[in-house]
Amino acid sequence: MSEIAGNKVADYIDRVGRLAPLIRAHAAESEARAQLSPEVAEAFHAAGLFRMLLPSRMNGGDLTMPESLRVFEAAAAVEGSVGWNLAICAGGPIFGHFIARHAFEEIFADPRAVIAGSLNAATTQAFLCEGGYRFTGKATNASGSAQASWLMVAGLVLKDGAPQFAGEMPLMRAGLFPITEAKILNTWSVSGMRGTGSNDCAFESAFAPEELTFEWPEPRPAWHGGPFGNIPLLVQLGGGIASVALGVARHAIDALKEVAGAKVPVASRSLLRERPQTQIQIAQAEGLLQAARAYLYQASDDVWRRGEQGATFDLEARAAARLAVVTAVKLAAQSVDIVYDAAGLSSIQTSCPIERCWRDVHAVTQHITASSGRYENVGRILLGLQPGFGVI
Repeated sequence: MSEIAGNKVADYIDRVGRLAPLIRAHAAESEARAQLSPEVAEAFHAAGLFRMLLPSRMNGGDLTMPESLRVFEAAAAVEGSVGWNLAICAGGPIFGHFIARHAFEEIFADPRAVIAGSLNAATTQAFLCEGGYRFTGKATNASGSAQASWLMVAGLVLKDGAPQFAGEMPLMRAGLFPITEAKILNTWSVSGMRGTGSNDCAFESAFAPEELTFEWPEPRPAWHGGPFGNIPLLVQLGGGIASVALGVARHAIDALKEVAGAKVPVASRSLLRERPQTQIQIAQAEGLLQAARAYLYQASDDVWRRGEQGATFDLEARAAARLAVVTAVKLAAQSVDIVYDAAGLSSIQTSCPIERCWRDVHAVTQHITASSGRYENVGRILLGLQPGFGVI
């Protein structure tokens, strides 16, 4: 990164750092409420953190995607669910390059505009109508819905009650409408990433005008937006989630240092940090985290560079980007597993940050963009086969 870009990133990381005491103070509340604390969400609005990917002319941070990942990681290093919420809610402008430009600018003219949603088309129908589409169904696991003003959904396209096809493939459409047209359901009852508020949202005949919709899963950019428009939308998804896993692993390692510096294990006269096994384990955990960081950030920089050059994203390029996301998450989870083992019984105490880090990082591994199933898609491409699944 250039010095100017580095200064921008450092500024946003510093904003997160200044909010760290507030985030920690409300961590238990977010966990209990199963959604981001309103006080933390409000502080993020005030700090401009939700607008980091918007251009400066729109009172945004003008960060690139690779730059934003460093900020998401920093937030997750304070608290995993907070990092996840920031990655989702600050990532809304990514989708804006696939709707009409005037619609994008109208949405984000509101300084408090936040987009939440789900692109699982299996649970929603998109009815073609005059002027746009009407969506009926359910957006599943819509992270950040509590603080969102807009809901993004995807559905199977129906016309006169019949599914529409392009060849043998069903047509799918994504669209945006005010979240007030949906009912947020209390469905987020989980172990990890509890504070993300990833509830389902139900809606019936919610209207999205044509300019607020786009083809899914391979939308074309609606206007020239540089790399954000040049990089396929699916390729842009997942990096933010992976950077959250990195932050969670950092939190866990830092917590182990504190535990090891204060805990005298049973049947021992010395601190945990004096044990050779603990020394080996913390080195292993740090090494895995650094490997994950290097791989993810190199890959994200490569993706952005291709976007700047307007290069084509063939299957090999897509596979390379996805492999970095999945592998970084797996390495981060392995790092936390080692920390969990090293801290002994302290790791299962709810008062110990390692307990929550362990739950949170394993929740990240189940996200569709970072799950083990993506290895099969990548492997097929590496072997010269078609991927066989849409999320590459």
